[in-house]
Amino acid sequence: MARRSLPHALAVHILLLLSSSIGISNSTLITAAPPPNPSINTTAEYNTECKTCPHSLCTNKLWYTYDEGFNVTCWTRGTTIVDDDLWLKSEAGCYVTQYDVVDYEGDYTEVLPYCGRASEAQTITTQDATLKYKSECQICPTLECDVVSYLPEETDVTLTCWTDEGQTIIDDAHWLKTTQNCYIALKPLVSSPDLTSLQNCGPIPFLETLFHSNDTTTTQDPDPDHDNVAAPALPLQINTLTPLLPRSKPTATYLINVTIGTDHAACRSCARETCEVERVYELDTEVWLQCLVAEETGGGGNVTGTTTWWSETSDFCYVRDDDFWESPEGDYYRMPLCEDFESPGDD
Repeated sequence: MARRSLPHALAVHILLLLSSSIGISNSTLITAAPPPNPSINTTAEYNTECKTCPHSLCTNKLWYTYDEGFNVTCWTRGTTIVDDDLWLKSEAGCYVTQYDVVDYEGDYTEVLPYCGRASEAQTITTQDATLKYKSECQICPTLECDVVSYLPEETDVTLTCWTDEGQTIIDDAHWLKTTQNCYIALKPLVSSPDLTSLQNCGPIPFLETLFHSNDTTTTQDPDPDHDNVAAPALPLQINTLTPLLPRSKPTATYLINVTIGTDHAACRSCARETCEVERVYELDTEVWLQCLVAEETGGGGNVTGTTTWWSETSDFCYVRDDDFWESPEGDYYRMPLCEDFESPGDD
């Protein structure tokens, strides 16, 4: 004789009655708890920017200090850093590169979900500007930071964001990030940019080129099927370098101001006594300097030559450093050499 089963509704009713008698809630039987979202705990290997999108030119939401731990919840693709375009989304909702965290033995793309196609978008603001004076472009907005590029006067740059927490230059702490992924002070620009049309760069840590790539190369447009196709595993970058602490050597503001220490100081068209005098500065005149030139004279054989230091002023002429009360060539000022600016973009 065939075995008859209970109607579904009756079976559910009996199950609910039984669960009540033994203290099991109805919600426990009807809905199962969702699985926890996967995450991986990692550690910043050195000061690490956590960005609003997975690209070098994106602004910072926050930054992690050396050896600080945090969780990452999904992976995506962005700017290629050290041959690797894998970025990880932090539990704080911002992105770090795989290069910036300690080595992970597994494969992020197998353990974590893909953040989604929208996560790969680069959202930045831009504005064109031109330099009036020579300018160093640094990896972070202070003279203590490494120089990425030396930019001569009249160089056109594209600005992406601003900060007012950089080192004060003359009387202004505003610095601007360029599409070269480095920062220039506002003062050397021909005119002040419209900051209302640019994003704020967010918090910026002390960075060093030894540990921080300033590459801005971006991967191709996202694959429309990327949500459903896992990318192949990428080699992990292992870093064993010991992070350095910020240097403490004092530096003056740049452009630097010095004072004429002789009755009449000639400012010449080039850094030699034979060059044409373009203007004359009087005693105690304040002068702003851009860079240094070392004029080597004499010497040869066993005879030691002499070095005469000159400084290029903001009037684009040259004054002997002996004509200043101060010594611009001294270590305190950390002045760049004018020859550094002869090839734009070279460091």
